[in-house]
Amino acid sequence: MIPELEPIWKQFAETYSALRQALAEVPDDRLAWRPGPKASTVAWMVQHIARGNIVYSMMALGERGQRWELEERPSRQRLLERLDESEGRVRDAFERMTPEALRQTRADRWGPLGPEVEGPLDALWFALQTVRHSAYHLGQINVYLLLWEGESSR
Repeated sequence: MIPELEPIWKQFAETYSALRQALAEVPDDRLAWRPGPKASTVAWMVQHIARGNIVYSMMALGERGQRWELEERPSRQRLLERLDESEGRVRDAFERMTPEALRQTRADRWGPLGPEVEGPLDALWFALQTVRHSAYHLGQINVYLLLWEGESSR
């Protein structure tokens, strides 16, 4: 792995470790729970993290591929498999990246889920996005855990 990606990989791996710890704290009957009709479930968020990070790693390499569909009620084991798959794909992308490729433009704009980010966006942007994206949704899961903790203390 090139030196420029080593600290990003370290943060990514730490975030995935925290994500797995948070997922371990989610009761089985809460994997598909949502606090409101428009809110996401933990199962959806975990799959979304995994699928999104596969996309980001492919974009960093300038590759395209098929996305797998999100399952409505996957098991905890299935969620862990998805995380393992995405972690492996991100690691593979980081290990294949060259210093020259890191600064190559991979997109002019990016906005699949919200406000469009103006480019040009290089491979480094997509590598960094794997950490930002994972941490953002990990925060949501942690809020759910705090909500449930509050319920049990009543």
